[in-house]
Amino acid sequence: MIINIHCFGQVRTLTKERVVEINVRDNAPIPYVLDEFVKKYGETLERLLYNEGKLRDFYTIQVDKTHVKKENFEDYDLQDGQTIAIIPFIAGG
Repeated sequence: MIINIHCFGQVRTLTKERVVEINVRDNAPIPYVLDEFVKKYGETLERLLYNEGKLRDFYTIQVDKTHVKKENFEDYDLQDGQTIAIIPFIAGG
């Protein structure tokens, strides 16, 4: 199945794409899709997204514009054509 990954910030800079298509197994959970995304772009993306094998705290994940809590990633089975957005927290004032 195809999952679209919407890229923002440094992730977009690295991939040079606004949206990346990833082909994954059916009903794949979020961590599996993120791992496949990292495999496609390599070690630099891995260092950008992960710390000790877990998504860094300053990223949030949305699936079809709905926020998904990190503790629910493993239980969230994605369906063909869904979109994951990897959104960095933005500080400012």
